Formats: sequence, C-alpha cells, structure tokens
Amino acid sequence: MNLLGWMRAPEESLAHWDDHATLAAAVRADGLSRTLVCGMGGSSLVADVLAATFDVRSLRVLDSTNPDAVRATGQGDLGDTLFVISSKSGNTIETLAFYHYFAARARPEQFVAITETGTPLAEIARARGFRAVIPHPPDVGGRYSALTAVGMVPAALSGLDGRTLLERARGVNVGAAQVMGTGIADRARTGRDKLCLSPPPGIAALANWIEQLIAESSGKEGRGIIPVVQEPNGGSVVDSQTVGPDMFSADPLDLGAEFLRWEYATVALCERLGVNAFDQPDVEEAKRLARAELEGGRNAGAEHAAPLPTLTPAQLRQRARPGDYFAILAYVPPTADVFGELQKLRAAWGRTLRCATTLGFGPRYLHSTGQLHKGGPDSGLFLVITTDFRDDIEIPEMGWTFGQLHHAQARGDVRALLARGRRVAHVHLSSLADLSQLMP
Repeated sequence: MNLLGWMRAPEESLAHWDDHATLAAAVRADGLSRTLVCGMGGSSLVADVLAATFDVRSLRVLDSTNPDAVRATGQGDLGDTLFVISSKSGNTIETLAFYHYFAARARPEQFVAITETGTPLAEIARARGFRAVIPHPPDVGGRYSALTAVGMVPAALSGLDGRTLLERARGVNVGAAQVMGTGIADRARTGRDKLCLSPPPGIAALANWIEQLIAESSGKEGRGIIPVVQEPNGGSVVDSQTVGPDMFSADPLDLGAEFLRWEYATVALCERLGVNAFDQPDVEEAKRLARAELEGGRNAGAEHAAPLPTLTPAQLRQRARPGDYFAILAYVPPTADVFGELQKLRAAWGRTLRCATTLGFGPRYLHSTGQLHKGGPDSGLFLVITTDFRDDIEIPEMGWTFGQLHHAQARGDVRALLARGRRVAHVHLSSLADLSQLMP
C-alpha cells in the first residue's frame, strides 16, 4: 500500500480552492457562522491545529465519545452551526455516532461530508440531503490528508488564507525534509527513539498533528519513533532527541509547508526503519475488539464488565526497564482543566521512573499513537484511566449510548495491548476528583 497522492495535494487543492471559498460564502450567507468538525485522527487533527494557530473561535472539533464531552459540544442553539462530517472510509464508528447525534437536532443543509466516493457516509449524505459531499482522494491516507479538502474546507469556512498556505507548501525543499527524516531514524536506531517536539509557541498545536503522523506511520513490526509532546518535566531524557523551535517556521502561513515537510520526513524515516508508512494494522485490531465489546452487550459502567487481567499501578512501576516510556491513556473529557491535572500526574510518574512520558485522550489516541503502542517497540508502560459518567447519551439509530461506546473502546484497546504482551494497568475511577490516588 503506497498512497502517494499527498505529494500532489498542494496543486490539486489550489485548483479546488475557489470551490471551497464559494461554499464558505454560501454557508455564511445562510447564517451558519460556526463550524464543528466531527472526525477522528487525520480527519480532525488538522482542523484543531488551524483553530489553535489562527485563534479561530468559530471552528471547533469533536473527536471524543465521552458523554460529557459530547454534551458540552452540543449544548445550546445549533441553528448557526455547519457540521463537517469527515471520514475517509465513511464507516468510522465515532464519526457516524456524532452525525446521528447531531442529525436529530439540525437540518440536513447544516451538514457537509468529506469522504471517499461510495462510502456509507457518502450514501447517507446523498440520501438525507447534505449541503455538499466533498470527495476525499482515494490515494491519500487519512494522516497525510492535511492539505486536501480535510484541511482546506475548514480553512475556507474559517476565512483563512488557504491559497497562501498551499502556495507556500509548493516551495518545500523535499530533499531537506527527507534528510531530516532519515536523521531522526538513524538516531533512533542508536537508541534515541524518543522524539521531543517543541515548535514555536505560535504553532505549538502542530506538535499534536506530527505526533499522530509519526507514531501511526512508524510504529509497527516492533520498530518506531515515540513522539513526545508537551513534556511537563522539561528538558529531554538520555534516550531522546529534540526538534526545537529553531527547526520550524514560526510564521502561521507556513503551516501548509510544515505539513508537507513532515509528511516527506515521515515517509523517509519509515523507509530507513524498514516499515510501511501507509498502513495501520493494529488500529484495526483495537476497533475490532471494541466492536466485540459492544456486540457482547457490555453495560456503560465499567464496573459491570468482567475485569481484565491488567497490572496494578504499583506493579506497572515495578515492571519498568531502561529505555521505557510511560503513557497515560485517559478516557475522560478532554478539557483544559482535566489536561492540567493529567499533566501533573504525568510529571510525577516521569520523575519517579526517570523516563519520557506521553499523554493521550481516548478514543482520540486510538487513531494516533494507538498504532505505536501495540505495533511499535515493547517499551511502553500504559496506564489506562476510565471514569463514571454523570449522565449517558443515546446515539440515535445505532442502538448504543456514547457511554457504552466510550467504555467499549477503552476495554477493546486494553485487550489489544494485552494480546501484544504489553505492560498495562487499568484503573476505573468514580470521578476525576480521584486522580490524585494515581500519584506514584
């Protein structure tokens, strides 16, 4: 599988930019002043980066099945919101759940789909009268799609200068990007396989997009680079390498060039490591196990499901080895306050274990670092955190609740990690106030 259409994305998206701008003008004329992108992984992260980098308050992303997160995103009057339902495959379970939830509360003309031709999402969009169905190029993988309609439609809807972003991307020095990628891989092969990403503050959100790109592309066959974003303890550990602020352009209008530069670098580093940059076999396994949990009739509360044979947090600490990294996998609302509390927990574990640390919100990370966790080096110490919900939410037409889906995804990933022999602890908390109990 060699999906190389991303190399042509700047030119092809420039040819479609006027169409995207026309759509945006029509949307605004109809009073739809806000945009909500519903997607996972590569279908949503780019919109997150654009919103944060250009401070677009009218652009939001939903990529959490946590009932509290879904409720917070959907509260209030949605009459001024355009929903961009983005999924290359058109059958991503989270994305379809988001659509069904909002379809019960909004008009068909408030929806735009970005998907490949002939997918289940494309059929739903045409049958139910979406405002537009925008084709996702079949020869571009989701995590390489930033400069396709996946990124450029949200850019147009947000009034950004997408034309300049794309024109600057055409000027990327491909050779230099490939040299950067092979250099990262060569240092990793000497033991420095933790990659600390520190873009300039103005484009800091780019690190989350790079994390997904590198982790999902390289983490397989027991090999891979472990990206580290927003390390709370600062500095770098002995088995790491750093891409600092001076190695990025600080100009937000160079963001398109950064996307393309890192795509070329990632393919080069994967070639050097001897892995396929374009597949994600262990992501599919976690999805399969999550569906098995749902179809097995699991209840929303994790306390009602049979315990999984995981370690305790104390046992997880005892199993640490030199060269490890510690990963928090948190199935909680992805709010700024919760992130801050998890960063404190992450910092404490990092100091105790003296290793690199990462943090992922579930189920977002399943479409990002999840491939690395299961297919990459056996150097991860995984702490999975789930919590109770205040109130659950039914998903229309799907027969499940968001709470059931959320817990099924957590348990499915734990099962996938255990099947790979990974060291994993799972702690279920009655509330987020109990997070302090997990301090080492």
